Parts: sequence; structure tokens; C-alpha cells
Amino acid sequence: MLIYFLLLISVNTYLLFIHVIELKDYMNNDLEFAVYILYYLNLLILGVVGLIYYLNSYSRKSVYFITLMLSFIFSDVLRDGAHFYLNDSAILITGNLLWFTGLIFCLLFFLTPERKLRLMNLV
Repeated sequence: MLIYFLLLISVNTYLLFIHVIELKDYMNNDLEFAVYILYYLNLLILGVVGLIYYLNSYSRKSVYFITLMLSFIFSDVLRDGAHFYLNDSAILITGNLLWFTGLIFCLLFFLTPERKLRLMNLV
């Protein structure tokens, strides 16, 4: 399970790294590129935290959190793809729908109460 977890994180890190490197050709300013690196690094860290939270707690709240994180990551990648690569409105609409879906899951995450762990009841 640990090998699968590390493999999943490394593949996602590699894909986001390739995406950010491809964006460098479209940017004129190094400061803007550094901001994009920090932004995607934050998204990657939040994705890893969401995956750890999901794997440690099989609750409905953890499913909401991992879904909102994935929708935010995919919507940002689609937004950048529409802005830098293809100027297509379908990609922008899909990215915006994913972003609004992430907001709905964020609302559901904060409105869902956390259940006590079963191990707490045994002790």
C-alpha cells in the first residue's frame, strides 16, 4: 500500500512538473513563472494531504475533501490549458464547472459533521 501511495504521488508530481515546465515557454517574466511554481506546489501539497486524509479516514467527509481537491487541481490545469495552449471555450467551461463542483463539495465538507472513530468506542 505504501508503494502504491508513493507511486501515485510521484506520477502526479511528475505530470504537474511537466505541465509547469511547458508553461515556461508561454511566459515572459520569471516572477510570473515562480508564482506558478509556488501555486502548483501548494495544489500538490493539498492533494497529498487530501489523499492522506482519505486513506486514514473512510468517512463521507474525507470523500468530499479528496473530491474537492481533485476538482480544484483539474480545473486549474484546464484553465491554464485553455489560456496558454488552446483558446477553446469548451475547455474553459469544463474547467469552470469543475471549479464550481469543487465549491459545492467544499460546502458539503464543512457542513458534514465528523464521526467518531470506532476505536475510540472500544477503549
